[in-house]
Amino acid sequence: MKKSILIMSLVLAQALFPVWATDIEDRLNRAMTSLDNLQADFKQTLIDDNKKIVQQSMGKVSIQRPGKFLWVYEKPYQQQIIADGKELWVYDVDLDQATVKPMESGLASAPIMVLMKQQRVETEFEINEVGQHKVLYWLELIPKNSDMEYSKIYIGLQDDVIKAMELRDSFGQATQITFENQRNNVVFKPDFFKFNPPPGVDVFGVGG
Repeated sequence: MKKSILIMSLVLAQALFPVWATDIEDRLNRAMTSLDNLQADFKQTLIDDNKKIVQQSMGKVSIQRPGKFLWVYEKPYQQQIIADGKELWVYDVDLDQATVKPMESGLASAPIMVLMKQQRVETEFEINEVGQHKVLYWLELIPKNSDMEYSKIYIGLQDDVIKAMELRDSFGQATQITFENQRNNVVFKPDFFKFNPPPGVDVFGVGG
């Protein structure tokens, strides 16, 4: 009798696992669609392998999927990272310098591309449930492609909205990002994600 119960339990577990996995994937992909036209404030914290804070920064981010974003660091330094769908620009305000490269090569392995692509997340990542911690429900993403610079990415959801990310590399460092004051369905002007270097700025690199 006990053996029969055990076998039945295993059969039910195997039958339910695909549904459970699909529910997690669907929830994450629904959250991703909320990024299609988004503006938010962000706070970013870099933590070393000894769990010590190395750097903290904050600013604003604008996203128009697929392929366009504006990531503006305001404190403790001013820097802009702009992707217009073809070119990736990094503008260091204090240095009066800008670099440009094709988006395909500049962002191929960067974790921001997790947020930018519109195909389902499970095509490039193995998705595991971490569970509820305080107000956020956490998922773990493990890249199927070893070329990505981060070995694991954690995404924190609240009501199917992405509120936080943690990016861990193979050296034990972690980059934590939280999003606040999110505004969805933003209508951007056609040239919003187009970067024109201000006069006097030195430009390095080759665009797309």
